[in-house]
Amino acid sequence: MRIRRHGVRVTAPKVTFTFNGTPIRALKGESMAAALAAEGVVAVRRTKSGAVRGPFCAMGACFDCVVEIDGRRGQRSCLTKVRGGEVVRTEGLSHDGGPLCPLATPPKGPRLPERCADILVVGAGPAGLAAARAARRAGASVIVLDERKEPGGQYFKPVGPAHQSRRPPDGQFAEGKTLTAAVHEAGVDVVAGASVAGAFSPGDVLAFVGGEATVFRQQRLILATGAYERPVPIPGWTLPGVMTSGAAQTLMRSDQVAPGTSVLVAGNGPLNAQLAADLVRHGVKVVALVEAAQAPSLASARALIGATLTAPATMARGAGYLLTLRRAGVPVLWGHGVIEIHGETQVEAVTIAPLNKDGRLDHNRATTHPVDTVCLNAGFVSASEIASALGCEMARDPRHLGSPHVVTDGDGATGVQGVYAVGDGAYVEGAAVALSTGEIAGHVAATALGYGNNAQALRAARRKRDRARAFQRHLWRLFSAPPSSLHDVPDKTVLCRCEELSFGRVRGEIYDGAASLAVLKRRLRLGMGRCQGKMCAHTAGKLLREMNASTPEPLPFAPRFPAKPFPAAALAVEKPEWGGHKRAGLPNLARPSKAPPFGKDRADVVVIGGGVVGACLAFELATAGVDTLVLERDDVNLQASGANAGSLHVQLLSFDFGAKAEAGGGPAADTLPLGPLGVAVWKELAAACGGRFEIRVTGGLMVAETKSGMAFLKDKVALERSHGIDAHLIGADELFSLAPHLSRSLVGAEYAPGEGKINPLAATYAVMDKAVERGARLLKGVNVEGLERDGAVWRVRTDRGTVTAGRVVNAAGPWASLIGAMAGVRVPVHSAPLQMIVTEPAPPLVDQLIAHADRHLSLKQLSSGALVIGGAWTARYAPEQNLNVTTRDSLEGNLWVAHRVLPQLAGLHVLRTWAGMNVNIDGAPIVGEAPGAPGFFNCVTSNGYTLAPIVARLTAELMVRGRTELNLAPYLIDRFVMDPPGEHGLAQHTASAEQALKAHHGVG
Repeated sequence: MRIRRHGVRVTAPKVTFTFNGTPIRALKGESMAAALAAEGVVAVRRTKSGAVRGPFCAMGACFDCVVEIDGRRGQRSCLTKVRGGEVVRTEGLSHDGGPLCPLATPPKGPRLPERCADILVVGAGPAGLAAARAARRAGASVIVLDERKEPGGQYFKPVGPAHQSRRPPDGQFAEGKTLTAAVHEAGVDVVAGASVAGAFSPGDVLAFVGGEATVFRQQRLILATGAYERPVPIPGWTLPGVMTSGAAQTLMRSDQVAPGTSVLVAGNGPLNAQLAADLVRHGVKVVALVEAAQAPSLASARALIGATLTAPATMARGAGYLLTLRRAGVPVLWGHGVIEIHGETQVEAVTIAPLNKDGRLDHNRATTHPVDTVCLNAGFVSASEIASALGCEMARDPRHLGSPHVVTDGDGATGVQGVYAVGDGAYVEGAAVALSTGEIAGHVAATALGYGNNAQALRAARRKRDRARAFQRHLWRLFSAPPSSLHDVPDKTVLCRCEELSFGRVRGEIYDGAASLAVLKRRLRLGMGRCQGKMCAHTAGKLLREMNASTPEPLPFAPRFPAKPFPAAALAVEKPEWGGHKRAGLPNLARPSKAPPFGKDRADVVVIGGGVVGACLAFELATAGVDTLVLERDDVNLQASGANAGSLHVQLLSFDFGAKAEAGGGPAADTLPLGPLGVAVWKELAAACGGRFEIRVTGGLMVAETKSGMAFLKDKVALERSHGIDAHLIGADELFSLAPHLSRSLVGAEYAPGEGKINPLAATYAVMDKAVERGARLLKGVNVEGLERDGAVWRVRTDRGTVTAGRVVNAAGPWASLIGAMAGVRVPVHSAPLQMIVTEPAPPLVDQLIAHADRHLSLKQLSSGALVIGGAWTARYAPEQNLNVTTRDSLEGNLWVAHRVLPQLAGLHVLRTWAGMNVNIDGAPIVGEAPGAPGFFNCVTSNGYTLAPIVARLTAELMVRGRTELNLAPYLIDRFVMDPPGEHGLAQHTASAEQALKAHHGVG
């Protein structure tokens, strides 16, 4: 329902749009979520399982309010302003198989448009506005980017454009209006409606403004990204009608719409009291204010006095909120919490109970209350994704689920040159601290660029900051709640809202050995939805630490571009195709392990590496009855294998044939017979492991746009058929009958019926699990540090003990050269970081595995509906983060090729990108026993996911039977020109290995 706030009047015309065919009356310029709420519509989305969802965060972080607007998918109703006449639908309800409505048009020209300034501020909340004002007054040119249409952020929440106020309704509105006006008067360029996708460097920020991708160049970057409300997972928290307290406050203050008619406000902290009082003042029934902290008492008197002395006006406002509730008869239930929220398709009731001293809810004293809305706030999480992606140092905030915050000096400077982080986006401390830290950073950044140094203003800002921080410390003591635990959260409760993962599912994986968020992500898809983990990662991290004290996970997921989804076509810019793999160094990506030493161990065979090849080797050897021990420096499937897109290739990739091919293309051609064998073995493994691999042999299409491309494919097909590959050329008509959504600019393709796809996030784990079930042993968190031949055995030295084995298999993928060096064997394997891109789920668009004859492209659609886009576009290793990261040039070029082949891509958002450490050899695998190193075997391949099971089987046959039916000569290490071992070869290679280990801190 709509409210009437004193001093605020409606100024926008009344308009109408339709939602699932029903007319909705609205005010032009208000948010679509507010318009729907005003008409009593709270369920706007359906999940994959059919569950209904409604607006939850109202700040564009959770994506539970996405709808389809005029055919455009993935639109956040909380940020979309009503124009009138829109056709809005629950996403996917009525897609007829026709073209997707474009979200953006590809950029014109060879470069994205750029805008420059001395200082760029990301975020127009209190911290960002204060920073911009200070820097501009000092003389620097300043641009401010903010996703909302009106500056002010989550704290000031200005009255929306559908309304107008003759004078600010209260002091908070007034402060925001004054600051915003000062920013404009100073000449700051405030760019509203700008969604910042991420930063590739401190001077290269990418944002989407008006549907167009724009690069912002600056000398100093101030991140004032604010915070979002931390999730409060309880049974029923995904029902429509459950929202954050900040979301309800946005509806009330910006759009003058009540979140419901009968509301319960619960959680921990002063925001809830402010919201409850505002609801009461505007005629909304508040059933209760449920606060986890105990009521103020003599024990908290010192904090109460301290807070009052440092910020008397703020404390007076707080007392006023409680007085308003008391006069309205609203019970304030101190020391209480919510047990469960009830309802079928939306909130119908809520059960609450007192908290015991240990922080657990007393179910014996529970009471249930009929309500239609529940507002939850138990704290905040810093929106630190951009800072993390830039390599800023992060630390854990123990107050808020152990979520990360940015480490800064006293003036907001991070450890990355030219980057500042201020306000709640750096560390959650409230609006007053945000204002002062923003002002300080604005002064300091401008001074660093040679602009006026207002020392007096800087000193005053620092005093304000110190006083505001003192107040916050007192306030936190007043609202100190019993320590929370996730132990009592029922298994049925949803943990990951996007992927609908329950606590029971996540707990099951942790019980089965998942010891990091990275593993949970790969095994369960946790954090892979539209919100990219914002609503689940911190909760899952806390659950991990509670269940497994030895978990080595220091912080949530590795930062990935983009920070928020962006339209795929908006970044599609043609780039030169690269001329070969860009080889990189071999960083040690293992995380510190807390596992105890194991001392000494023995095995018939030690397999070094827990990727897909190591898993398949362990399966084959264990099936043959060989005592096998797998050593993995981190966890299974975390590097090249876990970053794989899961394509099953039987034809040559375009760059493995012709002028682009490594070593003239001969080794890659020799590998052709292995492709169909690999696919066949994958099918066997799927059957042995219960069929969980999502294998689909759909056929592969390598498309051509020109006659020369078709000529290239004709020669390639001839070579492939000579090696027994089922492949043939097809014309445009047959191509479009197989793949009707591909671009009509294509003239034909090569069709290889035996190609397909597999789910690498399921297959590697399932094979390793089955190998262990059959007797293989797996030691994770074991870093191999040396190999020595001792008579008839090898001694494998690790950071946790020594293993003696008759034979060792080097299955370390990109790190195989370092393992080989320890054994005195030069293994010519290199790393080459490559990127991948994944979109939001789409209707069926392509069934086959798509590649391109002249361009770098791999494209396929997963069972989830998401498109995965790659094709060997290069990434880079970022040493300051010890992480492979994507580059803007590669993203632009990759998306340009993909959009050229599949124009429907223009109707989709990119959800995430990632970079994996690819294996680069000469086009063929390396298998077999190394000459001069008896008992040392290599098993490495650059076409990892297709060939892993067959190269593992061949290696196992060599080790068990001493021979294979297949001629292995093209795959032996002998094909390379090797240095003669010589009498001192082993010692020399061992010494170089020791030097490499010192440089890379060990491999495994």
